[in-house]
Amino acid sequence: MTDVQLYLAIGIPTFAVLVGILMNAVYHTSVNARFNSIDARFTSNEARMSSLENRFDARFNSLEVKFDTLIGKVIDVDNRVTRIEAKLDIR
Repeated sequence: MTDVQLYLAIGIPTFAVLVGILMNAVYHTSVNARFNSIDARFTSNEARMSSLENRFDARFNSLEVKFDTLIGKVIDVDNRVTRIEAKLDIR
């Protein structure tokens, strides 16, 4: 075996391994970038959901106040009707 054959026998597989390592590093970087972009999308969606949650909470709180006011008015009317019935001895 000549020196050139020995160098080729050792050099070509070594070169192939180095190219494989480089390709894996590039692939790993691209996969990592995709995961980072997906993570950013989840973060933006979480912010949007939080905003929606705050808006719904504000609307439900507003409805609660309105229902409490309405219930108070109904109770007032019931008390008045009860007093009128008692005064007129309707029951």
